Amino acid sequence: MVDYKTDSKQMMPDWWKSPLGQAVILQEKDKLQSLSHHFHGYYQLQLGNRRSLLPPTSRPSQQKIMANAADVEGHNEALPFKCHSLDLLLLNHVLEFSDDPHQVLREAERVLVADGTIVLCSFNPWSLWGLRCSLSWQDQPPWQGKFFRQARIKDWLALLNFEIIASEKILFSPPIRSSKWLNRFSFMERWGKRLWPFFAGATILIATKRTIPLTPVTQRWRARQLFPTGTFVSKPVTREKTNE
Repeated sequence: MVDYKTDSKQMMPDWWKSPLGQAVILQEKDKLQSLSHHFHGYYQLQLGNRRSLLPPTSRPSQQKIMANAADVEGHNEALPFKCHSLDLLLLNHVLEFSDDPHQVLREAERVLVADGTIVLCSFNPWSLWGLRCSLSWQDQPPWQGKFFRQARIKDWLALLNFEIIASEKILFSPPIRSSKWLNRFSFMERWGKRLWPFFAGATILIATKRTIPLTPVTQRWRARQLFPTGTFVSKPVTREKTNE
């Protein structure tokens, strides 16, 4: 039996080079550039695409890509990094093609420092892209991937103590292979965000890892809890000298 998900992972690098894949990359790169103020920290890592989408920063930083024939090779479900070692993690359409998307997010939470940032680019099932995915034979990338609703992804992030700080919608044109027809439908990109944002082909979520402090909270001392008062004791107990 053919493992289509594995084949899809291997074919995704070629799909990114297609006119449709290049259109996705260009829009995501432009949008991430406009969100560059959320990209901070020294160690920044990208997963899911060999072409860097990380915005350049004016401050010193180490920006690496984990993919085949890239800076780092590894498994998304078992990242080859120490706990609390990365400041920012960009997942470029990783959840859709993962055998265990929950584990991918758990690994992201593990390697990110406190208040670290996770950036998720994912396709929207409630869109023309999702419709194309449901109607296709699902034997070619990216239509074989599983597109998750944004509400579901947000629930997963909330369970791992991530707080959403930004959300952007892109890809309102239909997923057409021809670059000529993509240009003809470019007007949909201009009006889609204003008129039908719910049906965007892809969403970019940015979330921050929140760490719950474990410092014990001391209770305020109350005298009435330690010594009886009121009707229980009518007067303080003292040693008095009696006259005989």
